Amino acid sequence: MVLDEGYSRVLPTAISALMEKCNLEPKDFAKAVYDAPTDVRRHARVATSAGFDPSQIQDTMFMTVGNSGAALATMMLVAALEEAKPRDRILLASYGNGADAFVMEVTDGIEKLGERRGIRKHLESKRMIKSYETYVRWRGLMTLEAARRPEQPPTSISELRRERRQILALYGQRCTNCGTPQYEVRLGRVCVVCQAKDQFEPYMFADKKAKVFTFTQDRLAESADPPTTLAVVDFNDGGRAVFFMTDRDPDQVEVMMPVEMTFRKLYFDRGVHNYYWKTRPIRC
Repeated sequence: MVLDEGYSRVLPTAISALMEKCNLEPKDFAKAVYDAPTDVRRHARVATSAGFDPSQIQDTMFMTVGNSGAALATMMLVAALEEAKPRDRILLASYGNGADAFVMEVTDGIEKLGERRGIRKHLESKRMIKSYETYVRWRGLMTLEAARRPEQPPTSISELRRERRQILALYGQRCTNCGTPQYEVRLGRVCVVCQAKDQFEPYMFADKKAKVFTFTQDRLAESADPPTTLAVVDFNDGGRAVFFMTDRDPDQVEVMMPVEMTFRKLYFDRGVHNYYWKTRPIRC
């Protein structure tokens, strides 16, 4: 089998060769982090053949995340670092058309990172899909009835290029005269507050928190996650804009709900994948 001659043979060989080259033994590592095929039994066999104790093996997260493929090894590394202490030694390895293996040592800088969402908090705050039907819709495996509305015009590639900073990085502008932030895809030239003209500096909204000013639940619009929630939000540091809301329970959306921005795929149109920003309840 491919796995016998690939993963099960090559990965342990790479790990053993690295430890020999670095004059290290399995007991010298706080954690061994390496990805796994769908057959998790092979993951355990690699640990046995390399001489690691089961307590040293980083959780594959198969039961909480699933097999994330090429991203799995680095996601496991992040999870290991969340629990690591200075001077812990970590073995990182991954397989794919050969194998890569690294020895890493945690420095005192790990204590300066501060609180982050990371893997642990994202797992603690995940929302479960309510039904298999919802999953099928999200994956595009179910044909949805087209909305009874005019067909959307073709995506303008030139506009995406021209307005890429506002669309992809969610940059607006801030008036240098009165300090008011404002966001539009097509940036204006006159401040909405003090009427100053052409006195602006770039201002990023992507990392700003906001609160819902008002919202609507649209049950007519075509959506893989009906109803479509459209929210007008006031950013905490100033500025107001309109965004779709995602990762929400429609029955729990309310005025003054704290929200944050998240970058999402909107739709696929005539060969173009369209991405933009949505708002969502603060996750954690």
